[in-house]
Amino acid sequence: MPRGWQLPGDPASALIELATDLANRDRPGRDPDDLPIVVLWGARGSASSELLTHLHRAADWRAPRAHLDGELLPDLRPHEVANRLAFQLGQHVALFGRARFPRFFLGVLAVRNPLDPESAPDATAARRELLRRYLRNRREGREWLRRSASAIASLAGLTAERADAVGMLVDGVMEAGRTLALLRGAGLRWYEQGLGHPVSDGADALVELSVREFQGAHEFVDEVLCRAFVADLRSEFAGGAGPVYERHRSALVLFDNVATGPAARFIRMLADQRDGSGPLLVVAASHRRFPDEAAKHPALWQPDDLTGASWERWSRQRPAREGSRFYPVWVDPVDDVEATAGPREPQVRAYADRHGLLPAEYPVVAFARRLTAAHPAGMDLVLRAVESAREAADGTVDLRRLFSWPDATGTPLDEAVLDLVLGPWTEDLRRPLALMGVAVDLSDAGIAPILAAENQRIGRLITEFRERDLWVTHRVADGRADPPRLHPFARRAIAHRLARRGGVAGLDWTSAHTLLRDAAAERGNEVTRLYHELALGRIDAVAAALSEVFDPEDPREFYDVLLRVTAAPLARPDRAVDATSHHTELASSVPERDGAVSSALVAALQLHSDPLGDPAHDMCGVVTAELGDLSRSARTGRAYLLEKSGDFAACWDRWHRR
Repeated sequence: MPRGWQLPGDPASALIELATDLANRDRPGRDPDDLPIVVLWGARGSASSELLTHLHRAADWRAPRAHLDGELLPDLRPHEVANRLAFQLGQHVALFGRARFPRFFLGVLAVRNPLDPESAPDATAARRELLRRYLRNRREGREWLRRSASAIASLAGLTAERADAVGMLVDGVMEAGRTLALLRGAGLRWYEQGLGHPVSDGADALVELSVREFQGAHEFVDEVLCRAFVADLRSEFAGGAGPVYERHRSALVLFDNVATGPAARFIRMLADQRDGSGPLLVVAASHRRFPDEAAKHPALWQPDDLTGASWERWSRQRPAREGSRFYPVWVDPVDDVEATAGPREPQVRAYADRHGLLPAEYPVVAFARRLTAAHPAGMDLVLRAVESAREAADGTVDLRRLFSWPDATGTPLDEAVLDLVLGPWTEDLRRPLALMGVAVDLSDAGIAPILAAENQRIGRLITEFRERDLWVTHRVADGRADPPRLHPFARRAIAHRLARRGGVAGLDWTSAHTLLRDAAAERGNEVTRLYHELALGRIDAVAAALSEVFDPEDPREFYDVLLRVTAAPLARPDRAVDATSHHTELASSVPERDGAVSSALVAALQLHSDPLGDPAHDMCGVVTAELGDLSRSARTGRAYLLEKSGDFAACWDRWHRR
């Protein structure tokens, strides 16, 4: 297999197309300043960061662009984040020119050394006169502007040389004069209304802003400066570009890890602007649900797939989201693959074709897609591991042992996935995360036994992880939210890690499933109890219990329960030489008994349902035969069971008849 696996599809092109369409200011029927704040949703490893970088480097973007990573920012206030953006947005762009921020930088200068109104009787007047003198005197103003620009650049984390390179320090007389004219003209006039109440003189308003900063009214100051930041951008696009420049595309700000503190505070303040963010398109990425409303109301905030996202879809969704400008978009929607899916599904063929793989590789790609639910980093990990194992073994490898293989750093694959899922969360979450991985669902009832075993601090982290982290899936069907559940790839990896010697944080396979089984029994949830009972290897007891609920007249509900119970993972999927031998061991380990549901059917379905248990789909024929036998115990429901038996017969054909 070739190295350099890429994301399925072409999300980079899809994102460029979406951003270009949204930023197009000439589209009829749209307000060009009413733009969404696009938030790319994806669990860690979804490649959303790479997508932002690709968009930032995309050629032919004739407008200012800026790119920040929320995880790399110190603890900044919103206006300090805007300051960093302004230095990037102020760079010269071909066929656009340079965006300037006179309103914003005047405000930053006013609050840089906040004025204490009690320091001296004439302090306010002196500050006002000093400001007026600098703004009105060309020579003194240029020197003041150079000193001030250096100070502002240092706030943005730039050296004086770097600030000069992007044009924020002004050495040319004409450039200095033009910038100074902006400051004392449009910049100063804006503050007559910029504080939210009228002030007769802009210099007085700046003095008031400085005093408010000294008094600790930080939210007020940040809001004013963010409005000034947007007003500057709007002014750049409103006029004055001249015949040389083309300003038909909005400015672009790219924010990685937007759910982190300083980035989130700035974006929320930007979203709250009553007049919108002006000609500024924000595209952000997050491995947590953002904004907060999306975590509180998952049914209303289901994201669009990246390939289907559009201005029209966002506009239609806004009323139900109380007019919010946030627009969540899936980068890697969970692609649950049915156990009976074949190796030549369109998604498998498309993926293989894009990477130059021969049809002989389809089964491995199909295995990886099913195991990872098409998670990009997961696909990369699995396929690279297969490639490395083949090279080491000089031939065929046993995919059932996949999670035991080391990654490029020598870490077992299951541990690497667990670390990926844990991400920035505290290590204290390893034990409860392992329990969450093998729980049937993460509803309040489902996590109750997990919360009971932890202290209050860990309990709060568990609850936050369930609500915010995108490794937890919140499906909505027919307008109703299903119970949240951990991502399929994470579930399989964590289950395998629990079954290995040492388990996870003092928790092993038996203790984890026993705890959850007993909790399910206490609350009378029989399906969940049987699920964990089967995970513990009690095949005969599970088969006997399923026989009790078998309905020969209408087995549809029974069949749904059968599939849900046999979805339980295997503790040791590679315990025998192959899946057929494994089934023989499981089925022959229990005595024969009377009952409609055989242990052979339960064992075969469990093996077939676990991607690691039966990667070559050797159990399809066994399930076909066992369901056929079960149909003899049915009456009016026989046709339904024969139909389901046929599904597995077709599965066998897809995997074994080339």
